[in-house]
Amino acid sequence: MTSTLPIRAAAPPWRDLVDLPMLAAIALLLPVVFLLAPLPIDETRYLAVAWEMRQTGEFLVPHLNGATYAHKPPLLFWLINAGWALTGVHAWTARAMTLLCSFASLALLHRLTWRLTASVAAARIAVWVLLGAIYFAAFANAIMFDVLLATCVLLAAHGVCDLVDARTARGVTLTGVALGLGILVKGPVMLLDIAAFALLAPWWSADRLAGRRARYFGALAASLLLGAVIGLAWAIPAALHGGDAYAHAIFLRQTFDRIEGVKGASTHGRPFWWYGMIFPFMLLPWPLVLRGRWNALRDLAAARDVRFALAWLAPTFIAFSLIGGKQPHYLLPAIPAFALLVAAAIDRGGWRVRHGLLGLCMLAVGAAVAYLPHYARTHGGPIVLEDVSPGWGIATALLGAAMLVFARRLRGPAWATLATIACVLMVKLAIVQGTGTRYDIGLVAQRIQVAQEQGRPIVHMGWHHGVYEFAARQSEPLQVLHDIGELERWAATHPDGLVVSFYERFRFRATPVFTTPFRGVEVSIWNVREALASGVDPSVAHSRDAEEDASDD
Repeated sequence: MTSTLPIRAAAPPWRDLVDLPMLAAIALLLPVVFLLAPLPIDETRYLAVAWEMRQTGEFLVPHLNGATYAHKPPLLFWLINAGWALTGVHAWTARAMTLLCSFASLALLHRLTWRLTASVAAARIAVWVLLGAIYFAAFANAIMFDVLLATCVLLAAHGVCDLVDARTARGVTLTGVALGLGILVKGPVMLLDIAAFALLAPWWSADRLAGRRARYFGALAASLLLGAVIGLAWAIPAALHGGDAYAHAIFLRQTFDRIEGVKGASTHGRPFWWYGMIFPFMLLPWPLVLRGRWNALRDLAAARDVRFALAWLAPTFIAFSLIGGKQPHYLLPAIPAFALLVAAAIDRGGWRVRHGLLGLCMLAVGAAVAYLPHYARTHGGPIVLEDVSPGWGIATALLGAAMLVFARRLRGPAWATLATIACVLMVKLAIVQGTGTRYDIGLVAQRIQVAQEQGRPIVHMGWHHGVYEFAARQSEPLQVLHDIGELERWAATHPDGLVVSFYERFRFRATPVFTTPFRGVEVSIWNVREALASGVDPSVAHSRDAEEDASDD
């Protein structure tokens, strides 16, 4: 089948995206913004870095607990602080900012699909597929870097399309700015996210670069230079200001450790095949519920949008698989490429969504979730499951039953997307209801805040990842000690001090002045003299969760 260039038509207005189903999707994504507390360890850490920026006025070099923080560039932290300037200091501000980036990604994908296909229907399908991919839906309002990075990648895709269409000045500017912003979001990995579709443009562009390849690659090089200038405009002053160790970390160690997957360097080293096992689950429900003829996809293989999506997804997936450090969210910016492929399959390939199968799966999952609390109570399962209301599972099952009943009347991916987002919402609300204070560090953070305001010495045993800093609105770092010998020396000069820890190896026998469940164990505060006098015993439990944890050892 030969490829034909799409006929250029008037671009669909942005407001065409906002119809009743999309408003329903937005309504399903909003509650978590205000109801879910920042989750340790990642979300609490990023808020702590942003808070320390605000407290110290040090916006050039990020800090965590008073030390330079080289793991991530500063753009997310800058945006959180910009949001706080408008709303005041709230955790929901950061979630709302991420959700706005998610909506920006949807709008950019809508316009990109239309540019590649001239099909308004395909553009809308791509949006629903991206929003309905369970991993994107789950991260749409999470305080993480990857949704913001996806927005930058989609912006760069528009810039590359401009370069292909000979809109050189706009293309260089858009691609370069997007590249620079992506570097400020997550570092040089931005290059890996856009390299494939940018370098393979002569293959996917349907002869639009005939006779202009040298000019295209020259403009692409100019974009790369502009992006590097934007990134280095922060990195060089930050390296000079942060010191040699910080400079070495941001320019070398962070990137190469992640490429190699260095063990012990927090780089999440995993085998080559790991993404092949994980990625299909990130795309659910689409791998499960799409049905059609594979022959139809082969007929579309020469289409510009399909080639663009393949040039984006396949090499990026292979490249990330070759890198030692792997996390599921590293592939989140590539999910829009999958959405492009599915949009082509549904719009022109005759593929359809099997709503009945989706309803059946939701019915089964809902029944299992409703049964889990009873199973946990009768078979000694995790306490978190005991406290989850079976109502969340029942609601999921009812939603699945409704999908089954109306399956023949439902058309297109919008309803499957709404069902998926509803399930994500119910899971997150179940976390809020079931975990109680186990993932909300606010209670112990208040105690730490009071101690610091009263001038009482307080220290933490083991690295705390900054989990208390934002919730306590700390004005000074929480000192960290790493062994009992250090604590004994500290106690000699601070006999009235307090000691905090959530590590089992620092669980003291003494009755704490405060304790609360925390992520399956407990976090406790002791008077330091009483703690040292009692000694350490990892099997001692001061809360219900810790009792269960000790019994499992």
